[in-house]
Amino acid sequence: MSVHSEKGTSYSANMRTVAWSILIMGLSLIAIIIAYISFGHIGPNFSSDLLVKQQAALREQYNLPSKPVITNDSVLLIPPSLRDIDQNS
Repeated sequence: MSVHSEKGTSYSANMRTVAWSILIMGLSLIAIIIAYISFGHIGPNFSSDLLVKQQAALREQYNLPSKPVITNDSVLLIPPSLRDIDQNS
């Protein structure tokens, strides 16, 4: 008789650990999918709206001149720190 048959199962402890790991990864993936379905794709407009609100509040607080709002989607996909860099270099 083998050692595993005395415990009443034919799986080793290592395989049970692998099974639990796969189960936890599957549940995590399901939680991510549910969160994505509930909130949806936020996109670059959310970040740009938040940035505009923050900049407006800070410019008002420190009495700085206003800055034009960027509405071009292709420009919004570029991070603000990289927008002024020359594209040829």
